[in-house]
Amino acid sequence: MVTTAVYTDACNRALIGTGYDGVVRVTVGSSYGTGVLLYDGRAILTAAHLFADGMATTNVQFETTAGSQTITASGITVSPLYESTDNNNDLAIVWLSATAPAEAERYSLYRESDEIGQCMTMVGYGLSGNGSTGYQSTSSIVRLKAENQFDADTSTLKAWLGSAMGWTSTPGTQLLADFDDGNTTHDALGWLINQAGSGLGQSEGLVAPGDSGGPAFINGQIAGITSYTARLERNGIVPDIDSVSNSSYGEIASWTRCSAYQQWIDQSIRASYENAPASASEVQLRITEGHSGTTLPIFCFSLPGCEPARTSGSALTMPPETVQPPQARIILQRAGALSCIRGRIKL
Repeated sequence: MVTTAVYTDACNRALIGTGYDGVVRVTVGSSYGTGVLLYDGRAILTAAHLFADGMATTNVQFETTAGSQTITASGITVSPLYESTDNNNDLAIVWLSATAPAEAERYSLYRESDEIGQCMTMVGYGLSGNGSTGYQSTSSIVRLKAENQFDADTSTLKAWLGSAMGWTSTPGTQLLADFDDGNTTHDALGWLINQAGSGLGQSEGLVAPGDSGGPAFINGQIAGITSYTARLERNGIVPDIDSVSNSSYGEIASWTRCSAYQQWIDQSIRASYENAPASASEVQLRITEGHSGTTLPIFCFSLPGCEPARTSGSALTMPPETVQPPQARIILQRAGALSCIRGRIKL
């Protein structure tokens, strides 16, 4: 996490016991990213591009008031809609082989569609640094947090820039923020889409390598999952403070919009349970007294705008191990300088 203040300041540390112990480090082979524990206590929501090189051994590390604990993944579900070229639908669920520590917070999804214009808190294990010089590749791996504001849908950026932006996002599925220092010269979205803003002062920050898959919270609920950063220019104007893609002032970042995928997330969690009902008619609402020892999973929730569960042939209701991710590499270097932000562990 790149911050305005020094990252070691208390305002930027997501310390143990301060409400962020459900934000975890996800290690995939020799790479790592960030993830967040969902409401069921067995599923970690993260970014699909962490698994672009294949499904190597995946471990999840918790840091809580009970200490550090590592749990091996029992399976990975990558969104069946994931597109590596444009980084659309960049979500995956890591299934834990054991229940998460009781001390780790479980988080619900932000289900409203009013994220744009709201302040959010992003948390992750990414490289640290300050906005003037960007992230430092030698920084230690610690859990950090910073604030920013969702300024626009990423498709709005494409509408303004056209071919100058080298990728195309699906409308309504990605949330955008820039890194402001209060100087209009570095106000990226002010220059790019006429969305001016001076930032949040000392609490403002931007994600960096290693933050991929980390959450952006609105009111303690997961509103976005960190996907990528970029530096852009328009009509010869370059907002980036140093013209290097390093999460410095004047760069932007995008988060996968969780409200747009709440049905897939809910259905994936439901499908992970043995004997889970596949339709509303299969849900049992009562148990006759005297059935001692009966175990009955109940899934009685109704979400506005959600369709009934799909039939067993749907990709959205398949067990976690049956969904295979694309194998294409995800690091993109192109006009617009899109950069996915996994960290790389030095062995």
